[in-house]
Amino acid sequence: MLVNYIGSIILVAVLLYSRHHKSAKWWWRPALGAGFCGGFTTYSAFALKMDQYFEKSNTGEAITYALASLLGTYLLVFVTHELLEKKLVK
Repeated sequence: MLVNYIGSIILVAVLLYSRHHKSAKWWWRPALGAGFCGGFTTYSAFALKMDQYFEKSNTGEAITYALASLLGTYLLVFVTHELLEKKLVK
């Protein structure tokens, strides 16, 4: 889960930086965004963890993990966006 949190923060930073710093070298955005962040974060790890919880009939833990993953990621994306947007707009 921590890796997905970190990847979300990096992806928001890459997107905001690219929005405010236009570059003739277009390739770095997809290389960092889809390439690095896509390889760093994994949906498969999330799915595997959920499967492990359900296999052991730990439905409560599965729901908690899913909510922590989704809500935590959205919260981090929002907070990172707000903090970086203010710094980049100056």
